[in-house]
Amino acid sequence: MSNQYRVAVLMGGMSGEHEVSLHSGAGVVRALAASGYQPIPVTIAKTGEWTFENEPARDIFTAVARLKEVRPDCIFIALHGTFGEDGRMQGMLDLLGIPYTGSGCAASALAMDKIRSKAVVEEAEVPVAGHAVFDLDTWRDGPEDIIATVEEGVGYPCVVKTPRLGSSVGVEIVSHSADLASTVERIIAIDGEVMIEEFISGREVTCSVLDVVPGDRCRALPITEIRPRTAAFFDYEAKYTPGATEEITPADLDPETTADIQEFAMMVHEAVGCRGWSRSDFIIDEDGPVWIEVNTVPGLTETSLFPQACAAEGISYEEMVRLFVEAAMRKV
Repeated sequence: MSNQYRVAVLMGGMSGEHEVSLHSGAGVVRALAASGYQPIPVTIAKTGEWTFENEPARDIFTAVARLKEVRPDCIFIALHGTFGEDGRMQGMLDLLGIPYTGSGCAASALAMDKIRSKAVVEEAEVPVAGHAVFDLDTWRDGPEDIIATVEEGVGYPCVVKTPRLGSSVGVEIVSHSADLASTVERIIAIDGEVMIEEFISGREVTCSVLDVVPGDRCRALPITEIRPRTAAFFDYEAKYTPGATEEITPADLDPETTADIQEFAMMVHEAVGCRGWSRSDFIIDEDGPVWIEVNTVPGLTETSLFPQACAAEGISYEEMVRLFVEAAMRKV
């Protein structure tokens, strides 16, 4: 594609992953410029205002009007978490008729919802961890009953999660019954609902999926093993603090386990309805890989996990970005 194509890059956003998104967006802007596109950086503040490059901030209503004036050929969504990765931005762009990178509205919303995406993935016969789910009203009506249910059906240690955030925000590991109630109180306050999962002990890995060739099945990229050095699991600090995690691509796994994880990642991508790209996280225990979650807009800094997997496959960062844009343009 030549430099006649104008690509607006949405970055920042209103979620807790604002800063990470800014780094992702900056990398995408550089890659687009290097490939001959005309990038249009658009930064969304934590308060929701949009800033087009070298222009004053605008509220979303005037920002949409400005977007119509700019008339980008494509929008590159480099937003992570809520209000960017969860289907809301995708739905708005669908109504505006502007092509964009990555998964559509329905798949993005489903993937962000850990409870419902897990139900879909389990139905597709991908191994998942045991869990319990309840909302704030149920917790207030009978916390003792819920604690008993968790102890009998999930056990300790367990993982307490808020269902609709990314980057391991709102995730804590509980090792003892004495800590469960206070942890639930903290997590349930975020979104009014909690998922408590069985803690799977084993090796943490992630498998990226590329889906940019029309008519072909999606393609699993080399697996990355994640070894947190300073945390009990791959939490926000471990993900974004330099040196906090060792990442090994490709992971040193036997061929059978590698094939299973790659097949499961593609099955998840297809079952959720993702397009363009996705990245699924797994824990490998003594019985094999267990799926944890899928990300539809994982980190896009040049050292993030998806670009690492592309590099191991011989796909440069610039080529990766170009493939995403070309796939989006074909959806017109």
